[in-house]
Amino acid sequence: MTRIDMTTRDLHQLIAPVLPHACTSADLPELNVVRLETSGTTMHAVATDRATMAATRRPVGFTDDVVIHIDRADCVALLKLFTFTKEEDPDLTLILDQVTVPVGNTSLSALALRIDSEDGTRLVLHDRRVPGQPTALDGWRKVIGGVLHRPQTVGAPALLLSPAALPRWSKAAGKGERLTVFCGPDPSNALLITVEQHFIGIWATAGHLDAGGDLLDDNPWRRELPAPAVAGEA
Repeated sequence: MTRIDMTTRDLHQLIAPVLPHACTSADLPELNVVRLETSGTTMHAVATDRATMAATRRPVGFTDDVVIHIDRADCVALLKLFTFTKEEDPDLTLILDQVTVPVGNTSLSALALRIDSEDGTRLVLHDRRVPGQPTALDGWRKVIGGVLHRPQTVGAPALLLSPAALPRWSKAAGKGERLTVFCGPDPSNALLITVEQHFIGIWATAGHLDAGGDLLDDNPWRRELPAPAVAGEA
């Protein structure tokens, strides 16, 4: 059994930033989850739909190494159930342990996350991962790490991105925090996005954009909007 104590705000700051990145496609049910992972003195939450991937980290007391996958819809429900305000931020206890799950006329042991609030509210969520079935989330450290440790050189003055993914990054930063975007050495490289020291993510580009030439040559806006006047010109 693994026990973790945190406030309700902590739980929201762990899950809410990655939740928009969880897959919603029925064709990829193994990615319709948020992965919670405890290791050493840190707890991570990770989600992806392959186009983007995001992870958060929260310092916790020393824990065992445990991985559980919580259904995306269950994560939405738990954030609605456990709430906080500026004046009230209830303490929570998270328990990761094996529980007995009835299946037909028998029962099985399965990993579950139990969340207890100081006001007596309790929620139990079961691991949604199919035992023995690998997912794209298993290698999240290597995927993000590969982007994190690449050369920090700019490969192109512009990038092709999908506007539909823009809103999902808004949950990553709190008031007063800065979101930083790093480009890769090749125009097709994914963006690396960080917020302070608690959030990291990657955003795949929507296509390849050649780095050579003036990318605005054929843009009608350049013909319709005047360039700023140079000092000394008539």
